[in-house]
Amino acid sequence: MALEDLDRIMNSLNQDLSMSMEHSDFKGHCEVCHEPVLNDTGPGVSYTRDGIQHAFHRKCFNCNECKNMISDGSFFFHQNDDGVEAAVCRTCWEERIMGICEGCGQSLVKSGGEVVKVGEGKKYHANCFTCSQCHSPLTRYFQKDSSLFCRSCYESAYSPSCSRCNALITPEEDGKITMVEWKDRKFHQACFNCKQCGKAFEDLKALHHQGELYCKECYVDLIKIMDEQDAKNKS
Repeated sequence: MALEDLDRIMNSLNQDLSMSMEHSDFKGHCEVCHEPVLNDTGPGVSYTRDGIQHAFHRKCFNCNECKNMISDGSFFFHQNDDGVEAAVCRTCWEERIMGICEGCGQSLVKSGGEVVKVGEGKKYHANCFTCSQCHSPLTRYFQKDSSLFCRSCYESAYSPSCSRCNALITPEEDGKITMVEWKDRKFHQACFNCKQCGKAFEDLKALHHQGELYCKECYVDLIKIMDEQDAKNKS
């Protein structure tokens, strides 16, 4: 701590001591306007934090969040952007700091109970953490835009169908969807193979014929058979 800071603290303590000897109602110097807090200057606010006495005129005691005067005497402490604890009013504490439920829009503090955190900063009351489609409680969820779904509703609404087996391409246990996209068609990874020999395609190298996919070898054989059949038909 710099010498000038020590001098400032000592001067402040001496002033407080002098004022307390002269005025029995002295509560300290206001930390905002630095004037004495006395009964004749209006009711003040004082509290002790970490062994240090803090004093304010009521009109100077404002919420660090909304900047409005804390008039009801109910306040909480929250660390501001500078890392310093500052007083905030009850409304800001409940709505801005503790948060609002994304489901019902009500304060998370007022309703009490368990709070579920989702993604980056979103919070829900436990009983509001439900599927946006069927409204059943969620133990795990799948997200589309800002909506949450149970697995069944998500699959019904958003899972694509496999172009080979026509079954839905559903998420894995970790929530990820594994599928292969070939041109404008989608496949289960296990279904993306040659119709004839069953060999999996490498690097999306598939050849198309009459709605089916073939590897190069089987495609060549197929075309050869078709050419031979055409020749027989013509003869």
